[in-house]
Amino acid sequence: MELTRYAEKRSWNPLSPSVTLTEHELRLGGRRLPLTGLRLVAIAEAWLRGAWLGGGGSERPLAGLPAGRGTVPVIRVSGSAQPLKVREAARFAAALGELAVRHCGGAEAVREAARRAAEEGVPLWIARRQAPGPHGRPVWVAVDRRLVRADVWTEGAPPARLRGPHGWTAEPDVPVRGLTVTVGEWPATLGATLGWRKTKRSLSLAAGGVLWRLTRDDATSSRLLRDERPVALLSRPAAIETRVAEHELLPLARVAHESGDPLDAVIAHLCGVAFGLGNATGTVRFGGRRQLPDEDEPLAWELPWHTGLGRGRDDSGPGASGDGWSDGSSSGADGGSSGDGGGGGFFGGGDGGGGGGGD
Repeated sequence: MELTRYAEKRSWNPLSPSVTLTEHELRLGGRRLPLTGLRLVAIAEAWLRGAWLGGGGSERPLAGLPAGRGTVPVIRVSGSAQPLKVREAARFAAALGELAVRHCGGAEAVREAARRAAEEGVPLWIARRQAPGPHGRPVWVAVDRRLVRADVWTEGAPPARLRGPHGWTAEPDVPVRGLTVTVGEWPATLGATLGWRKTKRSLSLAAGGVLWRLTRDDATSSRLLRDERPVALLSRPAAIETRVAEHELLPLARVAHESGDPLDAVIAHLCGVAFGLGNATGTVRFGGRRQLPDEDEPLAWELPWHTGLGRGRDDSGPGASGDGWSDGSSSGADGGSSGDGGGGGFFGGGDGGGGGGGD
């Protein structure tokens, strides 16, 4: 019989389902979420520092959690945060924090993961996805569309980082305005060419004396050129690929490498996660950024946070849905038309990004 770490008496009120935490799953009423569906290492690291992690990296001291009823956010494997209403907030957080540390291999393993994250320059709560590189090493990709940031790195190449320090809004004439990109220590210059003829759409990125250009190849694919030499073919994931299991991350854009240089692979995956492909070449895959609460605002920690990297409604919401894919008809809207995924609540729902053939 599985050991129960936290349990509430069954409630007959459908609006107040009981919460149960066992060694391997979290239950909300009759629904179940395996602990592998949570970003346990981020939960554990904050808990060891005496804090509880909320949406977008916000934190609250454990000492501030009430002994009675309260809200405790849980971070999904996608980096999304869902506020969970529990009847004994402090006890629930203590049980989940302790369990998270144990599942991650102990306190020292968690601290080592935090050290690696600091070296990567990416907070632990942001989900990492990886793809094989042409040099036999993985290429790592991390994105948060609400924060307007993307990081791509691999062994043997400088990292590429995209930021929207003042947010980002879709502007038909200059879709990349407000975005900054660095490649290692080099600041990059971004440019986009749009027009009613989709075949002429392109995106350019210049850094360190090198010019990369992303051009439309067909309706769903784009080709990356380095100084006008082809280095990669990027394609949107097929619709069937986006129908992943509930607790898995949506797939990255497919990249067929035509160069062995790991830096070309980094730029290819930056383009594949941050910008439109195919008919949407030249657009930006970040939703118009809404005004976010100040980090010191008490409500910020309690609010849902969507990343768009999973298939459930808890992973997709305003500014981040379906991994940001657009149908190509706008100047960079985040792909709400490609599917929030309907259904589900805390433990998932629809496919969250299945509109694969739009551009």
